[in-house]
Amino acid sequence: MAIRSLIYLLLGLVSYSCFSTSLNKPLEVNEKEDWLMIGGNPEKTNISKSPDALNPPFKLYWQYNVDGGLARNCLSASDAVLFVSTLNEEQYSLDIFSGKSLGRINTHGASFSTPLVFKNNIILCSSGDRDSRIFSYNLIIGENMWKRNVKWVESSPVLKDNSILVSNTSGELYKLNASTGSIAWKAKTGKRLSSFYTSPAVSDDNAFLGSNDSYMYAFELKHGKLIWKFKTGGPVFCDAALFNGRLYFGSDDRNFYCMDTSGNLIWKKFLNTKYLSSPTFYRETVIISGIDGNVYSLDTAGGNIKWKFGSYGTISASPLLHGDKIFIGSYDKNFYCLNAENGKELWKYLCDARIHTSAVIWKEYIFAASDDKYVYCFK
Repeated sequence: MAIRSLIYLLLGLVSYSCFSTSLNKPLEVNEKEDWLMIGGNPEKTNISKSPDALNPPFKLYWQYNVDGGLARNCLSASDAVLFVSTLNEEQYSLDIFSGKSLGRINTHGASFSTPLVFKNNIILCSSGDRDSRIFSYNLIIGENMWKRNVKWVESSPVLKDNSILVSNTSGELYKLNASTGSIAWKAKTGKRLSSFYTSPAVSDDNAFLGSNDSYMYAFELKHGKLIWKFKTGGPVFCDAALFNGRLYFGSDDRNFYCMDTSGNLIWKKFLNTKYLSSPTFYRETVIISGIDGNVYSLDTAGGNIKWKFGSYGTISASPLLHGDKIFIGSYDKNFYCLNAENGKELWKYLCDARIHTSAVIWKEYIFAASDDKYVYCFK
């Protein structure tokens, strides 16, 4: 439970253009309710953890200009603080109750990743030069705890127990200790031209991620050994998700796939669209968005279409499930709330620019971000 009386201290410039964020009390991280990483959990199911009932219509509570571009996945939240990474070499911490800045840090490179909340540290990737890195920033002392060069990263780190899994555009997957940054292992696909633009979906034993070489790869967590790979008909830029022992993802071959975790195809569905988002799950359905501007609900048994909702622009954001509602933004500038049962529109808000960032929910607060560099908070 967040302590509303927490007073956060924003420090000034520490050197040159480097800013600092420092909190005068530790975060009360609640793993059962907070949004701590991309997809909300290692399996990346995009299911809200908030216990609050959210019923439309919603009102704009505040908006904040982060003065920088925003990636498809760049938001996390814990203990009344919203963390926002930008492509403008800055990461912001915002007070959820007031919408005011609690500070920002210089990432020394564009960050395409969701800030990973680990205890009282923010773990981020930044890319832009030969010193592209993953680093851990402590929110209490306002300093970096460790950093490691993991080459160019356009995905997000995922936390499993005390380990971080992060992939890069050189086709490598790293496992690091979250507390110290020490590298446990580095795995490769074995293909010279493969690149990972996707974040791993992680089970108890394995990590799964797709590559631009058209393969879905599975690595075991203990030593990073490649255990299987599955060939699709096109590059995979869609993050996979794990649900009830099955792996779900889309490919640029315009098929959406369901596999078991041993690498066997269960079904695939041709939807005639490419995918940039990861799916979510409602009852016996998997819900996915396509760059054709549609949101699809497929039955998990065989991939048959249950419903389809059409926006008027490309969708790159992942659908976010809360109860029986779906929250998602579109390039048509609208932020939508849909009925997860039948796909009917329940509410929408017209922003000033395209929305390609995935939404996040913390308690009764709903967050979206658009290309006008604003983060929106609805309540």
